[in-house]
This record gives sequence, C-alpha cells and structure tokens, in this order.
Amino acid sequence: MVSFDPRTAVTAPEAWEALEQWSGVPAFDEQPDELIVFSAHPDDETLGVGGLLARAAGAGIPARVVVAAACDDGRLDELDAALASLGLPTTPAAQPVVPLGLPDGALKHHTADLRAAIAEILDAPSEARNRLVLAPWTGDRHGDHRTLGREVVAAARERGLRILLYPVWLWQWGTPADVPWRRVREVVLDAGGRSSKRTALAAFASQLRTSQNPGGVLEPGFVARAADGREVVIEPPEPADQHFERMHHERDDPWRVRTRWYERRRRAVLAASLPRERYGRAVELGCSIGETTLVLADRCDELIAVDGSGSAVEAAAERLRDRPNVVVERMRVPQEWPVAADHGTDLVIVSELAYYLAEDEWDAVIDRIVGSLVPGGEVLLCHWTGDSDDFAQSGEAAHDRFRERSRLRPAVVHRDEEFVLEVLR
Repeated sequence: MVSFDPRTAVTAPEAWEALEQWSGVPAFDEQPDELIVFSAHPDDETLGVGGLLARAAGAGIPARVVVAAACDDGRLDELDAALASLGLPTTPAAQPVVPLGLPDGALKHHTADLRAAIAEILDAPSEARNRLVLAPWTGDRHGDHRTLGREVVAAARERGLRILLYPVWLWQWGTPADVPWRRVREVVLDAGGRSSKRTALAAFASQLRTSQNPGGVLEPGFVARAADGREVVIEPPEPADQHFERMHHERDDPWRVRTRWYERRRRAVLAASLPRERYGRAVELGCSIGETTLVLADRCDELIAVDGSGSAVEAAAERLRDRPNVVVERMRVPQEWPVAADHGTDLVIVSELAYYLAEDEWDAVIDRIVGSLVPGGEVLLCHWTGDSDDFAQSGEAAHDRFRERSRLRPAVVHRDEEFVLEVLR
C-alpha cells in the first residue's frame, strides 16, 4: 500500500462531484432506532457522516460515538462541541462519546483489546430493535481506519447487526476507480444538515490547517468538500469465506488463473524461484482451483494443498486427480493446520492469501509455518502489490511482518510493479 499524505489531494473536490457514476447511486433512506458510530479519531465521524448524525438528531434517534484511538482532552472537547452543533445531546447522562484510549496509529497491533472493547459496546443492553452500526470504510488509506472498520464489521455480523461503512480519506487520497460503486449509498442532506455539518467541522480547530495552525492535517479544500460535497455510506464487502465460496461455485476459474498473463507469468516466476530442484514434503496454503498446485506437484514427493472454499477444493482435487503425490483438503488456517506436530515440511507456499488475514491471524499463521519447517526448510511468499477494500493488509506489509516475526533469512527476492515474491530459509 502506498503511504498516505493528508495534504495531497489526488482527486479534486469538483472532479468528485462531476462523476457520472453518481446517477446510479441510490439514496440511503433507512430509519434506525439507534446509531452507534465507531470513529478511529475525533473528527472522522463528522467528516464522514456528520450529516447523517444531524439527521438522526433531528429525528430524535439516539446516537453514540465510540472513539478508538487515544487523544488528549482538547480533541474530545472539540468532539463534544461538534456533536452539539449536529444537535446531539452532550450531557453526561446521554454519554454521546465513548473513548477507548487505544494507541493512536497502532490499532492493528492491539486487535485483542480492540475486539473486546467493540464487543462490550455492541453487547450493552439496548431497547432498540433496529440498531445501525457505522464504522470507517475498510478501503480508507489510514491503517487505523481499515483495522477499526474490519473489526467492527466482524463483530456486528456476529451479532446480526446492520453495519455500514463511511469513507474519510477516500476523498483526499483516492480516485473514482477506488470506489466500490455498487455498494455505495448517498446520504441526501438538506440545507440545515449541511449547515450543521459545516459548523461541526469548524469545531476541530486543532486539526484544521490554517495560517495560525500550519501543522493541522485537515486541508481547507478537504474540509470544504466534506461540508458541501456528497456524503455516502458503503455496504461492507462480503465475508471472505462466503465471497470465495460463491466465486468458486459460480465460476470454474473466478480469477482467470489459467488464462491471464499476470497469473501465468507469476506461476512461471514462482517455479523458477524455488532454489531446489526437488522437495520432500510441501504445503500450499490457499490453493484455489489448483493451477499453482499442478506446477508444484512436479517438484515435490508429497504435496498437501488446502483452501477454505469447498468448491475450490473440489475443483483442485479434480484437477490433480492423476497426481497420487498430492492431497487436497478443505481447511481454514490458522485454526486448522495440514501438518501434524510430529511431521515436518520442507516447503510452505503462501500465495495471494495473506492480504485477507488480520495481523494477529497472520502472526498465528507465521508461527504455525515456522513450527512446521524442518531444518533448512523454506517458505515461498508471493503477493500482488495492489490494494482492495477487503484486504486486511497489503502484500508488502505481510512480507515485512513475516520477515520480522519469523527471523528467516531471504534466499530469493523478486519485486516488480505487479507482485513481490520471496523465498525465506
């Protein structure tokens, strides 16, 4: 993932408003009984859905704002002032703001504490039958936004709660191609709602970039677009396991791995990067329909290929039916693992998989892999360098974390504009 710069606008505000895609975006017209808005930092909620909060306040709908990252009392005071401008009651009895106090800029390193706090908020008794949960969009460029959004989505779904996401930095650092248009809904604001949002945004004086406050991260154009531009919510991506199962069930080659040049080239580079001509036992995590498995089968005495999708496993098993040295199993890692404690493996392949694992899940997979390797064993990692709003981390970040945690040494490194591949020993 490319690092984000709060002062650089990739797409101008007027360019956003002129897009023809808006003609196909439906209005958000739901009427919940209660709003629970998760915010990574004070001001995210106002930038993203300040108009929706004002609309809820006008309709008498109770709302709470849960701020994940720690901040000083001054920023919380600014948030109280902003919420008051939006019409929300800010008395202690109303408890409109719930600060979690987790480390700013490092939520991904504190997912256990974050999950526990989210669960406590969502499990609190409520008389509302139709609660709506809002969280930062998982495609936003800020790591805290992505982590918080992903964890709130998972927790809300576990409890059967309605969950929607709101973008913040998309408007500053994104392009129209980044927007999942089919999942976007527009919060249509009247003049009063826009006025309230504009006033609320002005409350965050410590964050506004002005001549008196040159260190502020909120550029005037960015804030003006938030006040006067379109406000949207986004349906979260389909859960990964359901998404992959549906894709494999509906199409025999959902990613066109057999025909796309990217995929064929990646497999060729992968095979050429393996330092040894032959391996004893190997494990492939996330085998999909078995195209890479077929290449690996020629280089291994025994190959165990696993995937979480039943349809993918069925297709891969059919593809490899004439290879007696290959076993294909349905398995969800890291909860399940293909290598028994008393059996080691010479090679583990992780390709196009790590993006979908949160940091603690990836850490667990790394530990499992390292614990499975025989002396001199190797790990091949290969991941696309692009980005998607259903990624828990980028491919580059996953590789960095693997090297840091495993302490294995690189034997082969290939990096180009499309993917990164490493063999670690």
